[in-house]
Amino acid sequence: MRGTLVRAAPFRGLRLSARQAFSIEFAALLAVRALAVASAIPILLYLWVALHRLGYPYELDYLEGGAVGIVARVLHGQSLYTAPTLAYVSYTYPPLYSFVSAAVAELTGVGFLPLRLVSFVSSLFTLGLLWRWVRSVSGDWIAGVVAAGLFAATYTLSGWWFDVGRLDSLFLALTLAALVVGRSAQSWRGGLGFGLLAFLAFFTKQVALIALAPAMLILLLRRRQAGLTAIATAIVLVGGSTLALDAASHGWYRYFIVSELGGQRWKHNPWLGFWQYDLLRHFRPLVLLGLIALGVRLCSPKRQWSRALRTISYELAGAGGLLLCAWISRVHTGGYLNVLLPAFAACALLSGLAFASMRRRGPLLAIAAVAAIAIQLLILPYKPASAIPTATARAAGAQLMARLRSLPGPVLILAHPWYGTLAGKGSFAQSDAIAEVLRSHAPRGASELRAALRGSLNRYHVQAVVLDRPPQRWLLPQLRANFVLASTRITSELLRPVADLRLPPRYLYLRRH
Repeated sequence: MRGTLVRAAPFRGLRLSARQAFSIEFAALLAVRALAVASAIPILLYLWVALHRLGYPYELDYLEGGAVGIVARVLHGQSLYTAPTLAYVSYTYPPLYSFVSAAVAELTGVGFLPLRLVSFVSSLFTLGLLWRWVRSVSGDWIAGVVAAGLFAATYTLSGWWFDVGRLDSLFLALTLAALVVGRSAQSWRGGLGFGLLAFLAFFTKQVALIALAPAMLILLLRRRQAGLTAIATAIVLVGGSTLALDAASHGWYRYFIVSELGGQRWKHNPWLGFWQYDLLRHFRPLVLLGLIALGVRLCSPKRQWSRALRTISYELAGAGGLLLCAWISRVHTGGYLNVLLPAFAACALLSGLAFASMRRRGPLLAIAAVAAIAIQLLILPYKPASAIPTATARAAGAQLMARLRSLPGPVLILAHPWYGTLAGKGSFAQSDAIAEVLRSHAPRGASELRAALRGSLNRYHVQAVVLDRPPQRWLLPQLRANFVLASTRITSELLRPVADLRLPPRYLYLRRH
C-alpha cells in the first residue's frame, strides 16, 4: 500500500498514503454509524416519557381540561362555536383535532387519554415523515435518522409538548404530510392530495396555510398542473367549510378562528427575539453546519450550484414556510413554546439535508458534519424526569377531587374546568378562553361575553369558586358581594401542570349564607 490513494477525489489537494486515506474513511464510517445510534437516543427517551404520561389522570398543561370539555361537547352533539358565556367559551381553533379525539374517545371514554393518544401518534408520524423526506431527497437513510433524532431532541425545548392533549402535534403531522406529498406531485392527482392535506392541516390550526404557501408557490412555478390543482383544492375546501360552519353557527365560527385572533395584540419586542433566543441560542452547531454546507456548495462550479439549488428549492420553501408560521405564532400574544414545533421541524429537516450533502463530499466533511450534530445533541437540554408527574402528584390530585366532591352545589374551577366536571360539580368555561375573548379588539365577542358574565355566579347558582391566581377583573365584584375566601391552599403545590403555566388550584371561595 505505497503511494497516494487511488480514490483521491475526497482528499483532493492532500498528499496522503493509501493507509492514511483508508484510516480516515474508516473513521468517518464509524463516526456516521455512531451518530445514527446517538440520534436514536432522543427518540427512545421521548417514547419512554410519553408512555409514562399517557394515562396520567390530571392535566399536563393547564389548557388540556378545556380541550377535553370541547371533545365532550362533540360527543354530546353540542355546537363548538356559540356565543360565549360562563358555561362555555370556544378555543380559537378549527374543529378537526376535537373531532379526531372524539372518535378515539368513543373507544377509550372521555378524558385526557384520547387527546394524548392523538397527539402521541401524530408525533410518531412527524418523526417518520422527517425521516422519509430527508431520505427521499438525499438517498441517505442515516441522514433521515439524524433529522428525526434532532427533532425528538427538542422535546424539552418545546415544553414537553409532543404528547400533550393539544392540537399542535396533529397540525404539524398533517402539514409535513402535505409537504411530503407535494414534493412528489407530478399531476393533478398529486396536487389534489396536497390540497386535501393542506385543508386538513388548516382545519386543525389556521397557520398551516402560512406554512404551506411557499411550497405551493414553488409547485405552481415548477409543475403548473399539480400546483393549480393543489391551490384550487385548498381554496375550495377552506372557503366552503368556513362558509358552511359560519352559517351553521350564526357567525361564531368565523369570529373564533379569524376575528378574535386578528383583534389581539402582538408582543412588544419579539421580532428578533424569535431568531436570537428561540433558535440561534439553542442551535449554533446546526447553524455552523448549514454555513459549511452552503460554503461547500458555493465552491462548486456554477452549473452544479444552480442545479443543486433547483433540486432543493422545494425543501427550502417548505422549511421557510414552517419557520414563518412559527415566527408569526410566537410574536402573537399567547404564543408559548409549543408554537416553535414547526421551526424545530424545519431545523431538523435542513440539518439532515446538510449532513447528507457533506457526507457525499468525502470523509473529512462527513466527520465535520458528525461533530457538529453530535455537539448539538449534547448541548440540547434533556430533563425527562421533570416531564413525568410523580406519584405524590397523583395523590394530590386524588385529594383535590375528594375535596371538590365534598363542596356544595356547582363549583367553578376557572383554570381547570374538567376537574369540576369529573367531580360532578358542573361544566364551565376555561379561564384562558374567557380572557382571550375579553382582551380581543374584535367587538362582538367581548361585548356579548361581558354582558353574559354580569351576575353569572348567581345565575348558575355557583356555590364555590376555585382559582389558581387572584381573581380576574370581571370576577372580583361578584366574589366580594357574595363569597368569602375560605382557603389559600386547597391542594398541594405538587399538583401542577408540567407545561406552560405551572400553577395548581389554590384559592377556595365559598358562598356566604
